[in-house]
Amino acid sequence: MACVAYFAKNTKWKKAAGLGLLGILLIASNSLFVNTLFSAYEMPQTEVKGHYPVAIILGGGMIRANQEDPTRMNVGESADRFLQPALLYKQGKVDRILITGGNTTIGNLKIDQSNETAQVKRLLVALGIPNEKIFTETQARNTHENAVNSKRMIDSLHLQGPMLLVTSAFHMRRASACFTKEGLHCIPYVVDSKKKDTDLGVLECIIPSEKELYKLSYLLREIFGFLIYRIVGYA
Repeated sequence: MACVAYFAKNTKWKKAAGLGLLGILLIASNSLFVNTLFSAYEMPQTEVKGHYPVAIILGGGMIRANQEDPTRMNVGESADRFLQPALLYKQGKVDRILITGGNTTIGNLKIDQSNETAQVKRLLVALGIPNEKIFTETQARNTHENAVNSKRMIDSLHLQGPMLLVTSAFHMRRASACFTKEGLHCIPYVVDSKKKDTDLGVLECIIPSEKELYKLSYLLREIFGFLIYRIVGYA
């Protein structure tokens, strides 16, 4: 539609395309609209019942790179992925923690300097979890490889399921499908919900927000990724 608005020679077509594009932007940046989509797609949060041999944490967005001071760790917007399992360990509900996720750099297209898995392990140790209870897998670059490599490590540790699978609420559908595909019996434990559980105010419902555009792009990319995984047989 943006192309039509730019290249159209007919003034009416150009105006119509421009108004249409504006309408799409207004809807896509609307908190009520985006929150409704997340509410429909995200898996619901559940209470941990029982005891689990390991909590598997999927990496991504937990740590932000800090070039100015590498000794200082900046947690990312998905820090819940490791904070909640840390609490579960402290409560005696899980025996071990496995962090899976490697460097996701793709040449000059995407640069990952977070060293996330090692940094999260450092934080967990600082929070009082014994080093020997934390296992790391640093080769996975995507959710499929998270599942494949976690299965290999779980087998090497001779652990029996069910395991606790920890990732963001909007990502759990794909993650759970991938781990099931690899033969791992995992109980989903969703964290880092992007939807707003409290009531939206009037201003939130009518004033566009660039944050909602950002959140919507996350959701659309996740849905598209899940569809691709279904097609290629990863999930």
